[in-house]
Amino acid sequence: MIRLEIRGNADLRKAMRRFTPDLEKSLKKEIGDALRPVVREAKGYAPAVSPMSGWQARAFSESSFPMYNASTIKAGIRYSSTPSKINSNGFSSMASVQNNSRVGSIYEGAGRANPNGQQWVGRKGSAGNRYSHSNNPKAGEQFIKNLPPLVGSLKGRGRLIYRAWANNKGKAEGAVNKAIDVAVTEFRKRMNDSIRKAA
Repeated sequence: MIRLEIRGNADLRKAMRRFTPDLEKSLKKEIGDALRPVVREAKGYAPAVSPMSGWQARAFSESSFPMYNASTIKAGIRYSSTPSKINSNGFSSMASVQNNSRVGSIYEGAGRANPNGQQWVGRKGSAGNRYSHSNNPKAGEQFIKNLPPLVGSLKGRGRLIYRAWANNKGKAEGAVNKAIDVAVTEFRKRMNDSIRKAA
């Protein structure tokens, strides 16, 4: 899965959900309004047919490599306005745009780490998905050359969600951050008012 995140304070969102559910509901709607156009645009970049004949779905294929399917790719591209769990670096995301399908992730990011494809070891080479096991030693390089170029954004490089993010020029992230700031300000105001009334 490929994921593009907008980071923030997930604990604050939990407090909002507990004490001011109306604010949390409103915030989720505004995040959705900001990210939905990015998702729609990203889905539009998935070609209707495979960019190469050998990647098209075939009946009775025993390959473990996922075959190209535009519907699967589009269905896997979505946004989330739910805060993520805190990762090992202490960060969580307040919202994200994700490419959840395996085939979509391959189309999105093929060539980012290895512009000429994975190291070739052949059918009997080392096990693992970090190596190419194709009969063709140039399979990875040829595969990547048949795909559109990677497009860079401030969040990373890709062909679908990162391309849409780059074209959005920060408008979605700005709208999400503004919605979070407004909700946080209102949340703090309400909490302070409650404390004053209780005193």
